[in-house]
Amino acid sequence: MRIGVVSDTHDRIEAVAEAVRLLTDLRVELILHCGDIETPDTIELFRGMPTHFVFGNWDKDRAKLTAAIKSIGGTAHESFGALELAGKRVAWVHSHERHMLYQLEHCDSFDYLFYGHTHVREQHRTGRTLVANPGALFRANPKTCIVLDVVSGELKPVIVPVATIHAGRPGLADTPAPVNTEPESGENAAVTVTPAPPK
Repeated sequence: MRIGVVSDTHDRIEAVAEAVRLLTDLRVELILHCGDIETPDTIELFRGMPTHFVFGNWDKDRAKLTAAIKSIGGTAHESFGALELAGKRVAWVHSHERHMLYQLEHCDSFDYLFYGHTHVREQHRTGRTLVANPGALFRANPKTCIVLDVVSGELKPVIVPVATIHAGRPGLADTPAPVNTEPESGENAAVTVTPAPPK
């Protein structure tokens, strides 16, 4: 079973749409969102893909976001989420509440724990738990998400090659993400997928 993990989408519509397209092309069966969605406009982009959301510190109107999540057939999990998938226990959190991330990481109850907030992709292991941040689709260079094969444990970063982001939000300029021309080597090598041609 393959799942996709995204975080810190911050209403960057072009980046989110491209990430969802790439994850669909990579045949993920569901997506986990680690928070900082911001508005229902972003949630709509996940329609048609089973998606589970947690909320971050920029998710101010949780009632409106929860209603939007329900309207696309998604699931809202408040501050953290936990699922059993293919016999593995998976949790995810935004991580602005640091004590919650710490407790989930050190409770020895999860096979996988995903978190956001820092906009920095990384992974490490604590006991039985593989802990990973998928990176972000805003204020990250490059913009990334990840794909996990839940059964095998193979985790691959996916670079989202968005040339230009037109967010239309003053004061929150984003920078273009370059296309990765030299992927990492080894088991954590990033998957670079050619973006869809402009419509």
